[in-house]
Amino acid sequence: MKIEPSQDLLAPIGDIGSTAGYVGVASGSASDRSATIAQKYRQDSILLSNLVDRVYQLLQQDLYLQRERFSNYGRFR
Repeated sequence: MKIEPSQDLLAPIGDIGSTAGYVGVASGSASDRSATIAQKYRQDSILLSNLVDRVYQLLQQDLYLQRERFSNYGRFR
């Protein structure tokens, strides 16, 4: 069973194109929103399992890309 990521997680918190956008991220409402999302994931074991699987996939992909970059470093010198 595959659950699509929530739009809440994909939506930007503030306007990151300006300095004011970075200041907006530090507001209390962003931390409240994060706490609400975290609580939702803690209560739903399927959602939490999907999150853990996705994080693991991203870590594997990152390690693969790092190995690929490292092995190609200096090859054409």
